[in-house]
Amino acid sequence: MHIDFSDINECEDNTHHKDCHTCVNAEGSYTCECRDGYDLDPITKQRCIDIDECYGTKGTHYHRDCHKCINTIGSYTCECDEYYKLDPNEPKCIDVNECDGERGVDFNEDCHHCQNTSPGYTCRCNAGYDEDNTHNEGKCIGE
Repeated sequence: MHIDFSDINECEDNTHHKDCHTCVNAEGSYTCECRDGYDLDPITKQRCIDIDECYGTKGTHYHRDCHKCINTIGSYTCECDEYYKLDPNEPKCIDVNECDGERGVDFNEDCHHCQNTSPGYTCRCNAGYDEDNTHNEGKCIGE
């Protein structure tokens, strides 16, 4: 009687775990290679699990300019403080330039000459007005 002990390739017959990104056949089993944002399950070594970047260190595991880190599957995103917005190219917060906007909408109607700061903006005022830049939103007030 002859017993065949040939290896079954779990990667070819799709019997590997569905959370395995790239199946790698091994003698008598298989392991996985995982995409960025995932780690190999240290127990089974047969599935990829999400890395919670937000559980890590700011500046190491997620961008240092991310105000509040929000974990997503395979990555993360950021929630930004007032006067900031999410960068369109990477998960970090960038300053909003209120002065590029419309007077009375993006910056105070009483601001004569808007100057962007981080955060907010300050105002330079015409002669006869005082600058009130005590908050993140400046304005000009009559003397």
